[in-house]
Parts: sequence; C-alpha cells; structure tokens
Amino acid sequence: MSGAETTTSSEKNKRVILNIITAIGYQVVIAVFGLVLPRLYLVNFGSEVNGLNSTIKNIFAYLSLLEAGVGLSAQYSLYGPVAKGDTGSINGILSATRRFYLKTSVAYTAITVGFALLYPLIIKTELDYFTVCCIILLYGVPGIVLFSLRGKYNAFLEVEGKKYVVTSLAMVTMVISNLLKLIFLMISDNLLLIQATYCVPSIVQVVFIIFYVRKHYRWIDWKAEPDHSALAQKNSVLIHQISSCLFSNTDTVIISFMCGMNYASVYAVFSLFFANFQQLITAFSNGVTFRFGQLYHSSREQFERAFEWYESLYYMFVFWVYTVITAFLMPIIRLYTSGIADASIYDSKKMLLLFAAWSILSCVEMPLIQLQSIAGKFDDTKGQAVREMVINILVSLILTWRIGIAGCLIGTLAALTYRTIALSRYMFGNVRPGNAKRSIKKVAVNAAVAAVVLWILGLDGCRAVNYFYVAGIAVLNSLWIAALYLLVNVLTNLEEYKGLWKELCRWLKMRSMR
Repeated sequence: MSGAETTTSSEKNKRVILNIITAIGYQVVIAVFGLVLPRLYLVNFGSEVNGLNSTIKNIFAYLSLLEAGVGLSAQYSLYGPVAKGDTGSINGILSATRRFYLKTSVAYTAITVGFALLYPLIIKTELDYFTVCCIILLYGVPGIVLFSLRGKYNAFLEVEGKKYVVTSLAMVTMVISNLLKLIFLMISDNLLLIQATYCVPSIVQVVFIIFYVRKHYRWIDWKAEPDHSALAQKNSVLIHQISSCLFSNTDTVIISFMCGMNYASVYAVFSLFFANFQQLITAFSNGVTFRFGQLYHSSREQFERAFEWYESLYYMFVFWVYTVITAFLMPIIRLYTSGIADASIYDSKKMLLLFAAWSILSCVEMPLIQLQSIAGKFDDTKGQAVREMVINILVSLILTWRIGIAGCLIGTLAALTYRTIALSRYMFGNVRPGNAKRSIKKVAVNAAVAAVVLWILGLDGCRAVNYFYVAGIAVLNSLWIAALYLLVNVLTNLEEYKGLWKELCRWLKMRSMR
C-alpha cells in the first residue's frame, strides 16, 4: 500500500458498530471479573488489602498523566488529515507523538520505582514492605509498555475508527489474565503471584498491535519529520486530563488517608458497580467519537443533526439504566458483602444516592467532553478545568474531615456541577449553534422521570434473596421503566423524534435495496 486509502461512509458506519460491540463486550468482561475478583480479595485478605489495591490503582491513574495530553491532542490533530487521506500530515503528527511517548516512558519508569520504594513507608498496613513494593512495581509494568511502545499506535487506530482492533485484543488477553488471577486467588494466598498476572495483557497486546499496524499501514513513517505544532495544545489537554483524573481517583486516596483502608474499600465496592456501567457508556461514546470527529471537520450541518439525535437517545438511555441500578443495587451489595466481618459499613443508602447522583451527572457531562475533544477547544476551556480541580479538592478535604466518606462525593458533585454548567455555556455558541435550553430540557425531563420511578420503587426494590432473584426482578421492572422513559421523551420532544424515525426508515429502506 503506497498511501492512505479513502474510507467509504458505509465502512465508517461498520467501524462504529464494531467499536461499540467490542467495547461493550470488553466492559462486560471487566464487569464480570471486576465483581468476582474483589469479592475474593475481601474474603481471602479482608477490606485492608482490597482498599490498598484500590488506592494503588488510583495513584497509578495520576502517573498516567505523564502522557501530558499528547494522546488526545494527537487524536484531535489527526481527524482532519485522516478524513482527507493526507499521509504526509499523518506521518508528521505520528512521528512527533512517537518521540514524546519515548521521552515520557523514561520519566514514568523512574517515578514508578520511586513510588514503590517510598509508599510502603508512609501507609499503615499489616503487609510487609517488600510485598507492597513489589505490588506497586507489578502495577507499573503496563504503563511502562504503554508509554514506550503502544501509545502512538492507539492514538492513530482510534482516529481511523479501528479501536475495535485494540479492544478485541484487550478483551481476549484480559480474559486469560483474569482467569489466571481467579485460579491463583482460589488456590494460593500469594499476593505477588496473583498480581503478576496483571502484567500479561500489556505485553501480549503490544506485539500484536505493532504487527497489525505494520501489515495494514505500510505507508506510515514513524521517523518522518515530526510536526510538533500538531501537539501544541498538549499542555492545555493535560489540565483537562488532570481534572478528569481527580474525579476518578482523588476520593479513594483522600478516604484512605483520612478515614482508613476499610472505608476506602467501602468506596471501592460502591464504585465497582456504578463505575462498571459508566465504563460501558464511555465505551459506547468512544465508539462513535471518531465518526463525529471526521463529520465535524467535513460537514457541520450533518454533524449537528446527528449529534442532536445522539444526545437525545444518550440521555434517555443513561437515566433509564441508572434508575434501575439505583432501585435494585442495595440488595446486590448486601449479597456481595455477606460473610465479611465488617459488612454493616457497606449498607448505606446515603452512599447509594450520592454515587447515583455523581454517576448520572458525569454521564450528562460526557457529550460536552466529546464536543470539546472533537472541536479541539482545550485552550479556551482550561480555566474551567483549573477551577473544577480547586473546588473538588477543597470541598472534598473539608467535608471528609467533617462528615467522613460522604464528604468526598459531595465535593466531587459540587465540582462536577460547576464544570457541566460552565462547559455547556461555552459549547453553545462556540461549537454548536443556539443555546443550551434544548439540552437542559432533555436532562430535566429524564431527571423528573427518574425521581418518580424511585419514589414508586424506593431504594430497596426487592429482598436480597439471591443474585438471580434480584436480577430477575430488576429486568422485569426495567421494561416498564424503559417504556415510561420512551413515552415521556417522545411526547416532550415530538418533532425531533419524528425526524429520527424518518431517518431510520430511510436508512432501512436503503439497506433493503442493496
């Protein structure tokens, strides 16, 4: 292949579907093992080890910020050249991306080693120094592989719409890795042996990805003249990524230091259920982002119409599923923590409501984050990200000191509320035409339906008999809840849904004629 091939609209739509299917499959795998493995950690090692694992994992999320936004900045810069098939520009951007990742891998490795040597000295844990040190080093291996080898490939494949290639490989290797971890958890109490399986996916994946890109994109020249200007916004992107990372990981770190590892485990268990579904939503959004990105840079009118429909369906779906989760999660958590010595600390409806509010608001913000990335508005909105960080840290620290674990979630909610409002005000007029009234109406309508349903069902939708019983009751109730959401959304936004229905019929007719 001498150059980039022109990708048809049909092929792009096919890639969207493949991205979504593989992403959902991958998140289901993560969810299944994510529910089973922490349970075994809790039973075999107690809340302390589970809390320690969660805290180390979240701290490594901070270290991933050494990427300094280069991945996201490279993706934004690649949308235009990839849509036009401009191989010269693509090579220049990829060459600059490669150089930055190589430099960063050295710093990441040094910080990982320093973290492993110092962290065991400052935390309170019954585990010995050597064990904690080795656990941290094993957690760091995937990041080292990402920065040194895999990052530049991921950025290009995502913009190409071929994220499904990376996701499929990750899913297979994740299954193998977690099955090994599951076996070792059942037959051994050696934490280091169990943790070593965490390194398997990153090493296997990078070999395959390199082979795949070299085979299908022989025209890529990683040593071309680097276009450093394409990554000019990486510092602004870094600020946004720091803000995002704080939302995902600050709470566990603050709780582990101010409340103890047991309460960090409580947070981790609630987060486990809500975060798994949020990852499904993120996977779906990422699957279509490349299509919106290329459409934004080629046809604004088509982009606006498609994004309007996407936003309506997205909000309705998010509120529907989170309503069902909130109504039926408490019985699941009681079953999940049964048999644990301190199981009573996990039984908290207050935590349930706070997590539900945080998760829904995070999902409401997601289309705005997509717009920000697609349009490349990182410089203009970095001030919002800084203010968001300040609100999050200050409110979380003060309230955690005063009221405990719930204070962290309230702090996150306060910061997230500010950011969603500020980002919405900016995007309308600067990226999208009109104002935010239509979007606000969609959120308000779905929030009202959620409030009514939860008032009817309460926070204990059924008795905690067993997992199958709770799941069965939840699925049955989800049917009438889905019908209610669909009815209310169509009646309150009739013209838009008429347009969406006509477009769907037109697409089906075209498909049947082929």
